[in-house]
Amino acid sequence: MTVITPQGTPFAAKVVEYRQSATLLVFLTLRDLRLRYRHTLLGILWAVVQPLLPMLILTTVFSHTLRRETGAIPYPLFVFAGLAPWMFVANAVNSASGSFINNHNLLNKVYFPRGILPAAAVLAFVVDWLVTTVVLIGLCAANGFGPRLSWLALPAVAAAGVFIAAIAGLGAASLAALFRDMKTVVPFLVQVWMYATPVFYPIDVLPRAVRPLIGFNPMTGIVETFRACLFHQPLNWTLIAQSAAAVLVLTVGVAVLFHALEADLAEQV
Repeated sequence: MTVITPQGTPFAAKVVEYRQSATLLVFLTLRDLRLRYRHTLLGILWAVVQPLLPMLILTTVFSHTLRRETGAIPYPLFVFAGLAPWMFVANAVNSASGSFINNHNLLNKVYFPRGILPAAAVLAFVVDWLVTTVVLIGLCAANGFGPRLSWLALPAVAAAGVFIAAIAGLGAASLAALFRDMKTVVPFLVQVWMYATPVFYPIDVLPRAVRPLIGFNPMTGIVETFRACLFHQPLNWTLIAQSAAAVLVLTVGVAVLFHALEADLAEQV
């Protein structure tokens, strides 16, 4: 039997394979987007309602306790700015975790780069983050945090958030293909991840022993940098470096897991 393989290194061949499948990625992303909003009452407004309701609840519970810790930033706005990137990542990872299992018929019929499925699930939520960010920018301007040069960095922060969601989603989807109970475990772990991320509390309220460690949460750098750009605050480069290191470790771990699973993925699901 003769096996025909692409020329070049395996990594380069994979890059070419995924680049050639860009059209399929766009198609699957639009499919997921249409399915999510078909027959819905609120439609795209749900992207704003999702962070708005938790913001109102958290503000009611913690505003008197934490409002002084956020300085010049109103606590409701502080929470909304944390929830905007977090809700995107949480929803994207939860959706991507079932992408292999939910598309088992497609996986068994035709070959294509398997990583496209969780990537499409993640990209379908980018519209939600965009809509939420537009509303958030309007609230910032209304509260005295008008346009500044720091806002130009927001697309780079968003791209980093999408990358983290894609890597975490690919890892969750791979584990879900191996262990069916991950369908229940992933939402729980994402919920725990939120409490480990400074979404509704500033880092300064944490015990001093914990503060140096929280930066190794990949989402800490995203949330804190997103806020810093919106509210014209200096960037915490130590925090960014720690989160970048955590993302690198996460990427390598997920790449090893997915590479071991990819060849037999159709049989696993």
